[in-house]
Amino acid sequence: METRTRSQARLSEERLFYSGMALLIFALVVFGFAPTWFLRGTLSTTHPLKPLTPLVMLHGTLFTTWILLFVTQAGLISARRQQLHMSLGIATVALGAAMVVVGLLTAVWDNVPSPPVLPPMTNFAFPFFDIMAFATLLIGGYVTRRNPQTHKRLMLCATAVMLQPAIARLPFFPTTTVLGYEITTVIAFLLATPLLVWDFAQRGRPHYATLIGLGVLGGEQLLRLAAWENETWLTFAGWLVRTLS
Repeated sequence: METRTRSQARLSEERLFYSGMALLIFALVVFGFAPTWFLRGTLSTTHPLKPLTPLVMLHGTLFTTWILLFVTQAGLISARRQQLHMSLGIATVALGAAMVVVGLLTAVWDNVPSPPVLPPMTNFAFPFFDIMAFATLLIGGYVTRRNPQTHKRLMLCATAVMLQPAIARLPFFPTTTVLGYEITTVIAFLLATPLLVWDFAQRGRPHYATLIGLGVLGGEQLLRLAAWENETWLTFAGWLVRTLS
């Protein structure tokens, strides 16, 4: 009886942890994108707003839907609605796949050098490697969907990857330099590190899915830094942009 009570308490704490992380992610997205998306035209911005193309609007809608669905899925688990959570799983994967395609097309067709010190093909490394990291973790999350402990960790890390555009728009991060953009990746990485704290508190050691998620987040940054001025990358990026344009 005591073991069962302890197990139920641990499960309640776990649900609270993931729900809290989902709400934190939601708050960062709303705050980051408020001036340019959610409250566009009602808040002041540091730069003039560019007109939104249909592709950018679709990209923003898909991203917003993902965050809302992520919060909903975490809430369903907290409310012990596992069956409904699983029923929405296919929609979640389909949405993620659409985000990969639309995100890649948006990066190709709306590739404005930013920070301005970077040429377009070097700048293209930012969204490209973000999208590939997201896709990798999304596939992992789908494959392990019947292993809740692995699944939820990979999906949280996948969402942390896609937080980088929102973090880059927070007013206190310098995004006019390469360092400023790298800071956004570091922050996204740090948002996944509470999983390590959680693992040590609950298991006494890291879960392998946590290490995979953090490895993908950190590896993406290192790979991008190694590749973005490499001739092979520039040739590949140029070919991909020409092919999709």
